[in-house]
Amino acid sequence: MDPVELGAARPVIFESWRRSLAARVDPDRHEAPVVYELDEVADLRGAHPLAATVPLLTHTLSMDDTIMIVTDTRGHVLWCEGDNQVRHKAERVHLTEGSRWSEDVIGTNAMGTALVTGKSVTVHSREHLVRTYHGWTCAASPIHDPHTGLLLGVVDVSGPLKTMHPAVAQLVSAAARLAEHHLQRFAPRQHVLTLSFLGGLRADLDGRPLALTLRNAEVLTALALHPKGLTAEQLALLLYGERGNPTTVRAELHRLRAQLGGVLLTRPYRLDAVVRGDFLDVRTALRSGDAGRATRHYGGDLLPRSDAPAIREERADLAAAVRKGVLERGDLDALLSFADNGEDAEVLERLHSLLPVTDPRHALVSSRLRRALE
Repeated sequence: MDPVELGAARPVIFESWRRSLAARVDPDRHEAPVVYELDEVADLRGAHPLAATVPLLTHTLSMDDTIMIVTDTRGHVLWCEGDNQVRHKAERVHLTEGSRWSEDVIGTNAMGTALVTGKSVTVHSREHLVRTYHGWTCAASPIHDPHTGLLLGVVDVSGPLKTMHPAVAQLVSAAARLAEHHLQRFAPRQHVLTLSFLGGLRADLDGRPLALTLRNAEVLTALALHPKGLTAEQLALLLYGERGNPTTVRAELHRLRAQLGGVLLTRPYRLDAVVRGDFLDVRTALRSGDAGRATRHYGGDLLPRSDAPAIREERADLAAAVRKGVLERGDLDALLSFADNGEDAEVLERLHSLLPVTDPRHALVSSRLRRALE
């Protein structure tokens, strides 16, 4: 399908192409980006709630001349099982573990479009935005946490165009529902911890607001950045530096457990919850090379009042990486969003050059730029 034919496309494909092109995905791009190494994928699998459903999905969707794929909510491929010959073909175009298949990175595809729409999607041949994948047909369906309704990822069956049976799409949807039923029966309900620490300090557990101190937030940030867990000694070093005392940290963790209950585990200290955080979203976007998404999630400095060594380092790294991405991208909306976080002369100069003199924002940027240069 060429852009001129887009008007005849199915609505789900038309809208997906529109989003993909707006994200500046190049139809002539050759492959999806590989974001994680295999050892990192293994770590992600172990912590992912869909791990318990993979044997069921593999058994249900085992077919000749196809592969079965399971992704996380960002479109990262965590599992890829199936026909060896098809797997070899898929690996050559980065349809394999560790690659990212979100719409904004590789354009219209069943996995990425299912993540955006929250619905089952089949993408045939030339409906893929990127021409490299015109020889493939893919059917994907989202899987939600039956307890919370939150999206966990998608399951997908992909194969060469000539080998995919029309009934595969219905089978994939049925398999996704089976996975949700399995989670409801056999998997304990997972708590959801949401941390909003960019430019402020807000958090909630399963929708219930938490009354956190700054030190509480520092501990949670450190644990969120180290999902495998940390000892009291490691936390003391991260939060207090060389002067850190593990006894002080243990007392802080004891107070924090009063709010988190069984979510805060010990030996090592770690979080038994789905952790969602604005700073984590920025990190993921930056790792995937998505400066636009990183800027949209970047609401300011990480815990701006914190002086903990680990927080200072992460704060500086995030700010520098987002700033670099914004300046290199040169996107007006991204620059305007980042400029709201402070008086950065270089960012303001770029905005000053991009905004038409007739734009009301030009005068405001000019005034801010003068102040930044004084």
